Amino acid sequence: MGHWKARIFALIIIIVCAGLIYVNWLQLWRDGTFYLKLAAFAPVGVVGGIFLLLFPSRTGKPETTVDKVVVLLVLVLGLLAGAVNVFLMDPGMFGVKH
Repeated sequence: MGHWKARIFALIIIIVCAGLIYVNWLQLWRDGTFYLKLAAFAPVGVVGGIFLLLFPSRTGKPETTVDKVVVLLVLVLGLLAGAVNVFLMDPGMFGVKH
């Protein structure tokens, strides 16, 4: 039952970032425009929130080398998710004709 504050915080992060992704997609469908930074970095919040939800004991500043590598991997995974989101929103940005 411990770490409930971290889990609640993780849920808030996930809900807010997923909501921002949804709003950005709605804007794309409605107006044909979207916010690039939001499309790239909101998935980082979702991935980080999921990590925090699953591993609430990993909160705080990473002290060991293993913790630093794990944080870096979570960040890279989030940025990859953001890149996929941007690609789905505007494939032409990556040189793909649709």
